[in-house]
Amino acid sequence: MAVAAVALGWQGITVACTLAASLIVMGFDLVGPDLVFGGLTALYVTSGIISIRDGAAGFANTGVLTVLVLYLVAEGVSQTGGLDLAMNFMLGRASTVFWAQVRMMIPVMVASAFLNNTPICALMIPILISWGRRCGISPKKLLIPMSFATVLGGTVTLIGTSTNLVVSGLQQEKYGTTDPSKVFQFFTITPYGLPYAIWGMAYIILFSKWLLPGEDAADDLNYGLLVPRTSPLVGRTAKAAGLAGGKLTITGISKGHRTPAVPYTPDMIIHEGDTLFVTGSVTAVEQSVKSFALVLLTSDDDVARKSTPGAAVFGAAAADVEEGFDIAASEGTTNLLQVNLLKGSQLVGQSVRQIGFRGRFGAAVIAVKRSKALQPGRIGDIVLQANDVLLLSTGALFDASTEDFTKNFTGLMYLDEALARQFTTAVRVGKRSKEAGKTIAEVGLRGINGLFLFEIERADGSLLKAVDHNTVLATGDVLWFAGDLDGVAYLQKYTTLEHMQADQVAKLPSDIIYRRLVQVVVSHHDLVGKKLKEVRFRHTYGAAVLGLHRSGQPVAGNISEVPLKAGDVLVVEAGPEFATNFKNNRAFSLISEVPNSSPMKRSKMWIALALTVAMVLTQIIGGAIDKEVIHLWPCAMLTAGAMLAFKCLSADQARESIEWEVYICIAFAFAVSTAMEKTKLALAIANVFVALAQAIGGQTAALACIYLVTALLSELLTNNAAAAIMYPIASAAAEKLLINPNIMSVAVMLGGSAGWILPYSYQCNLMVYAAGKYRTKDFVKIGTPYHLWLFVGVVLILGFGERWQVPVIASLVFTGLVILLPAAYEYLLNDSQKLAVDKKLHALSISFRRKRSSNSGEEALVEVYGNGSSKDVSSDAANNAAYSNGVAAPASLGHRNRSSAGGVA
Repeated sequence: MAVAAVALGWQGITVACTLAASLIVMGFDLVGPDLVFGGLTALYVTSGIISIRDGAAGFANTGVLTVLVLYLVAEGVSQTGGLDLAMNFMLGRASTVFWAQVRMMIPVMVASAFLNNTPICALMIPILISWGRRCGISPKKLLIPMSFATVLGGTVTLIGTSTNLVVSGLQQEKYGTTDPSKVFQFFTITPYGLPYAIWGMAYIILFSKWLLPGEDAADDLNYGLLVPRTSPLVGRTAKAAGLAGGKLTITGISKGHRTPAVPYTPDMIIHEGDTLFVTGSVTAVEQSVKSFALVLLTSDDDVARKSTPGAAVFGAAAADVEEGFDIAASEGTTNLLQVNLLKGSQLVGQSVRQIGFRGRFGAAVIAVKRSKALQPGRIGDIVLQANDVLLLSTGALFDASTEDFTKNFTGLMYLDEALARQFTTAVRVGKRSKEAGKTIAEVGLRGINGLFLFEIERADGSLLKAVDHNTVLATGDVLWFAGDLDGVAYLQKYTTLEHMQADQVAKLPSDIIYRRLVQVVVSHHDLVGKKLKEVRFRHTYGAAVLGLHRSGQPVAGNISEVPLKAGDVLVVEAGPEFATNFKNNRAFSLISEVPNSSPMKRSKMWIALALTVAMVLTQIIGGAIDKEVIHLWPCAMLTAGAMLAFKCLSADQARESIEWEVYICIAFAFAVSTAMEKTKLALAIANVFVALAQAIGGQTAALACIYLVTALLSELLTNNAAAAIMYPIASAAAEKLLINPNIMSVAVMLGGSAGWILPYSYQCNLMVYAAGKYRTKDFVKIGTPYHLWLFVGVVLILGFGERWQVPVIASLVFTGLVILLPAAYEYLLNDSQKLAVDKKLHALSISFRRKRSSNSGEEALVEVYGNGSSKDVSSDAANNAAYSNGVAAPASLGHRNRSSAGGVA
C-alpha cells in the first residue's frame, strides 16, 4: 500500500523549522526545555497556528496535574522515613557485586513503580553509599544500577514516571471522549513494562560488574597482604575462610619470606608467613585487613616482614604482629591518601627508597600508579616519573601544607575514613534503639561518607579509643563521631540512635516539621570562653546544639561542657525563625541554613505509608473491577492533603518538593504536540515511519522504529519533551498501520524513559553522576550496549502485541535462572562442593586462556610475575601442572591492571 504524500502549508514548515532549531538548542543545553517549549508555544499562538485554548490546555491536563501532586505524596513518605525503613530491611547483607545489585534493584524497582523516581533516587544515594561500603563493595557498582532501576521500575505502572502520565494525558486528550478503551488505566502498561524492566535488570546483574568502574583511587591496584599466625586464614583455603569472592581477587601467593610466588588456585591452603597478592579497592582491602588480621605491606622493604603497616593504615586489627616499626603506634594517627607527582618535581628520577618518604614526609608509600607501562621491581626500587599517582599511609608528622610537599605533589585526596573531619557529635544507644546488640558493621556505621566513629563511651564509664567494626553495641553506649554536615544529618535521619542533646531538642518550642539544621559561627563576642550549659543556649536562642567543629579536629567530651572559642562552628537544630531572629546578633558572625536537613518525622511514618498504600489500592481495585473508583488526580490530592493534615510534611516542604520546571515543560510540550498535529507535520513524519515499516516488515518494525527514535531523542532532550514530540507522530503511524494505539503509546513511554548513555539525559542519572563521582565515559560504556540490549527486548515484547503473556513468562523464567543458579551455588552447596565447582571453572578458564595466548601475552605474564623458579613452594601449589616450571613472586605491587604500574614490597 503506497503512502500518500502530505502537503505542508506555511504553518507546517514554520513548526518543522522552529522545532528543528529547538532540538539543536536543547541538545547543546543552551536553554532549558521549559523555556524553549514556552517560547515555541508563544510563537505558535501569536502566529495563529494554534489557539490560546490549545496553548494553555497542558496546564489543565489531569495527567500533568497528577505528576505535580505525586511529588507531594513522595515527599511525605520520604520525610517520615517510611521508604528508608523498608529499603534498609530489604537490602540486608551482600558479599558480592552480583547479590548486592539483586538485593538493591528489586526493592528499588518496586518502590519506583508507585512513587516518583526522583525522590527515591535522592533517598537511596546515602543509603547505598553506606551499605556498599560496609559490604566491601564500591558504591560505583551500585549507584548507576540504582538510577537505571528507578527508571525501569517507573515503566511498570502508569504513575511510575512522569513520561507515562504525559503520554497518557495526550492520549486521553485524543480519545477520551470518543473511545474510553484507549484511555490508560493504572496497569495498562504493566504487561509490557514488567518484562521490559526484568530484561533490563538481567543485563545489569550479568554484565555491569565488568562495565562499571570501581574505586577511582585504587581500583585494579595490586597489594601484598602478609598472613600472621593469628589470622583466621591459617590452615584454610581463602574460599573456606570467606576471603575469596567479590571483594578481592587473589592473583598470587608467596609461601614464606622472599620465596617465589605462583598464581593462586582455589584449593591452596594458606599458612603463617604467606604473602597474598590481591587486586581490589581501598575499601575492600581495608575490610579484609581488619576481618582477617592481615598486614598490608608498604615500601619499607627492610622491615616489611616484621612491621605492622597494616595497622598504620587500617587500625589496630593488624597490630598483633609483635615486632617492628609502625607509623600508627609511633605517631598516633592513621590516614590514607592519594597524591600526584608534579611534572617539575625534584623527586622525578629518584627511587622511592632514595627519597625516604617516612623521614622526609612522615608517610609510607603503599602503591604507585602509572598510566602507560608496568614497572618491574619492588616499590622501593621504582624510579618515580612525572604524573605518577602515589598512595601514601601518613603519620602524625605528615603536613600537607609544607613547602617541600606542595612543590612536589598536587591533587591530594584522602581515601580512608580517618580524614580531617569537621563536626564532633555524640549519640546514645537508647532502650528503643534497634542498634543495641549488633556490631558496628551490622548497623552500618562503618564506611559512611562524611562520618567517622572515633570513640565509644561504655555505660560502665570505660572508653574504647580504637573502635573495631566487630564491636557490639549495648544499651547506654555513647558513640562519638567526627563528620561533616551530611554525616550529622545522616545520624539524625537514618538511625534510631538518640542524640546526646535529645532532651534539649525535645524542649524546642517549634514543631518538628518546621525544624532544620543551621550552621553558626561563634564570633569574638558574648560566647567566647563560655560553655553552652552556662549560657543556657536552648533557652536563650531557641536551638539545640548537635555538633561542634574546631579547626578540623574532633573535640572530645560532652559538647555542652566545652568552653567555646572564636571561630567555632556549631550545628544546631532550630525552627525557621532562628536565622531571622539572630542574623544580626553579635554572638554569631555567620548563620547558614543547611538545605534538606529537616529531621525525620518517624512518628508519622505508618500514617504516610498507609495513605500511600490506600491511594494505590484505589487504582488496583478500579482496574480489577474494570470501573474507576476514583481518578488518580483527585485521589493523589486527597492523599497529599491528608499528609499535610497529619503533619507528615510541612507546607514549605510540600511546595519545595514540586519540580516546577518539569510541570511547565510538560504543559508547554502539550501545545507543541498540538501544533504538530494541526499542521499535519506529525502525519508527514509518521508517513516516513510507515513506509519504512512496510519495507522492513510491518507493525513490529514500526513499533521498534518509534521506540528507537524516542530513545535517541531522550538522550538529547528531557524524557518528557521527547515523549511529547514523538506522541503525535506515533499516533498517526498507528492509525495508518492499524496498530493498537495503546501498544504504540507504550513504545513511546518506554523510549521516553530510555536515557542510558549520557548522565544529563535523565535527572536520576545526573544525581548519581555527582554522588558517585562518575565520568561521562562511565555512562557511555555501560549505556551504549544497554540500549542495544533493551532494543532487542522491546522488539520481542511489543512484537507479541496483545499476547503479552509470552514475553512476561519468558522474561521471568530467564531472570529466574540468572538469579537462581548463583543462589543454588551460594546457599545449597557446601564448601567442598563449591571448591570442586571453582576448580572446574578455573581449569576451563586456564584452558581458554591457553588457546588465546600468544608470545606477547606470555611475555606480559613473565613481566608481571617476574622470571624465576618456584623453589620451596608448598605441595598444594607445586602440583599445579599449569605452572610446573614455577613463576617468581610478583615483581611489583600497586600496578594498575594492563596499564599502570607501581608496587609494594
